[in-house]
Amino acid sequence: MSEKIQGFEEYTPSRLEWLVVMLNSMVNYVNVTPGESSAVYAYILGRDRNTIVMHMKYFADLPPELVKGYEENGKKLAMTIAKNYKWDSWLEIQTEFEPIEKQPEEDSKSELNA
Repeated sequence: MSEKIQGFEEYTPSRLEWLVVMLNSMVNYVNVTPGESSAVYAYILGRDRNTIVMHMKYFADLPPELVKGYEENGKKLAMTIAKNYKWDSWLEIQTEFEPIEKQPEEDSKSELNA
C-alpha cells in the first residue's frame, strides 16, 4: 500500500474559503497604500461557517463618514461576489477596523536616505 506524499492530498475548499480567496485576489486591484483618503482591505474567515471578516486599515485622522463609506464599499464588493455564486442569502460580513497613525514626513525621508 503506497502512502501519499504530504502536500499531495486532495483538498476542496469550503465556500467561505473560496470566497475569501476570490475577494483577496480582487482587492489587490483596489488596495493602495493608505493615503490621505484611502483604506486597505483584507478578508479572512470568520468564527462560524457563514461569516467572513473584512479587515480595514486606514489613517486614524480620516473623517468617520469617509471610513463608513469605505466599509460600505468593501461589504458591497463582498456581497456582489457572493451574489454571483448565489451565496448572498446566508453570508454575514463583520468588520475589524485598524486605524493607523501617519509617520512624520521627516522620519520617512530619513529612512529613505539611510
